[in-house]
Amino acid sequence: MVKVNEFENGVGLSDNNNLFPFSVESNIHYRVNSLNDLINNSYETLTHIINHFITNQIPRLEILDGYSKGRNAGIFSGDRRMDKNKADHRIAHNFGKLIAQFVAGYTTSVPLKYDLPDDSKLNAKLIEFNKENDIATLDNELMYDVAKFGRAYDIQYKNDKGNKIKQANVFETFVIYDTTIERKPVAAVRIVEVGFSNDSVKTYQTILYTDANIVHFKPSTLTNAALQEDHTDSHFYNGVPIVEYQSNKYRTSWYEDVLPLIDAYDQVESDTSNYMTDVINSLLVINGDFSTANTNVNELIKQIQRYGILGLQSGIDRNGNATSVDAKYISPEFDSAASESYKERIRKDIFNISNIPDMSDQNFAGNTTGVAMRYKIFGFEQAIGQTINAFKRSVGDRYELLFNLESNLSVSKKKHSNVLVDYTPNLPYAVSEEVTMLINAGVPISRKTMYHLTHFTTAETEESNLKAEQEQLESSDKLSESFKQANKVNTPDAKKDSSNNAKNDENGDVDG
Repeated sequence: MVKVNEFENGVGLSDNNNLFPFSVESNIHYRVNSLNDLINNSYETLTHIINHFITNQIPRLEILDGYSKGRNAGIFSGDRRMDKNKADHRIAHNFGKLIAQFVAGYTTSVPLKYDLPDDSKLNAKLIEFNKENDIATLDNELMYDVAKFGRAYDIQYKNDKGNKIKQANVFETFVIYDTTIERKPVAAVRIVEVGFSNDSVKTYQTILYTDANIVHFKPSTLTNAALQEDHTDSHFYNGVPIVEYQSNKYRTSWYEDVLPLIDAYDQVESDTSNYMTDVINSLLVINGDFSTANTNVNELIKQIQRYGILGLQSGIDRNGNATSVDAKYISPEFDSAASESYKERIRKDIFNISNIPDMSDQNFAGNTTGVAMRYKIFGFEQAIGQTINAFKRSVGDRYELLFNLESNLSVSKKKHSNVLVDYTPNLPYAVSEEVTMLINAGVPISRKTMYHLTHFTTAETEESNLKAEQEQLESSDKLSESFKQANKVNTPDAKKDSSNNAKNDENGDVDG
């Protein structure tokens, strides 16, 4: 049976036409007792889960995606101005993109380092796999999705070029887990929209991934008909070849909690723009007793619109005195200072609540030391720890699939150790200060450690380069010595000595 993860109870409060706050149904983990629950009754349970994903989860993902692309649902939904004659600007700010990029850049701009020290053979496979699949870029893209959606997926597959891994689309992918406390993956699903049926109903290509097979289904609308198998392929990963990456146990986006604040910021900025437009289109009021010399009101208005000039002539009262005439614009009142203060307060709340440091803050000066910088982002580092730990666990699942495949292909059941993941935040460090402190304290630092502290090279690379350079220098020295000996033989003094020695030999002169 389908079960909601017990950790999902605080995700949202209510469903508001698919707007924030999101419903609990929009972010549940799908769970079944076993794989048989999915394949029984012509995949009835699987069909139900897929329909639930399309109906309840994709709308949330679309809204979160929109906030990273300047398509903020709050500012662009509904009517904001009661008066249709007034300006109605909709100005969106993609704080979502800023936050997601900061998280991804901080965590994976410096590529993660992977190592399997207990098995050199598998470690070589790991290095080759990472190089061929550009794992550094993949990790960055996965982390960007994690920051945006609270989830991300990668998929492994094998073709004629070897074992490959790619990022999977969050709008098309989800994983189904079992109901045990370990929450192990039972299967994964990819649903790809392939077109419309004759009645304009969307048609999907469904693919089911289990720990042993890949089941391809015939294109279906999913709502009107049960899933029908097309063909099945086997794989050798001994596990579901799709891995899920999560921001935390709730799978919340890094900017999901501040969506109302982003909406408020959009509104106050839009209101300011509306005010500036409405001032230009202010209402002209003419007050007093005036005569326009056979000119009616409509003609007067046309005159103003055409020439921008208003010519008025006062009237005459019964006593023959000229009456007064006044004309002025009525402009809406707007406290710009209060508006700017309110907007700045909202901006600070967005960064404070999301734990993202505001790099435009003057406190982040260019001459700030590494230690001072870490204090300024202390809150962010506490929050990012959950995401990094969850990412490392998923990375372990990724390489376990790789090693399972290698073990099966080599007919070897050799047990492998866990992959060591070295995470280096993209942050300016005061490394020189720390090294100087250790040296002054008399603490020895190995050359390998010194290389490890750098962000542009590794100990293995430099040791290899130094060895190659040393061999080259030794070879060059030997060659130089050979040239010196050859030149020495060919010098005039050497030739003279050689000639004298030859003459002495002819005369029979010998020493002693």
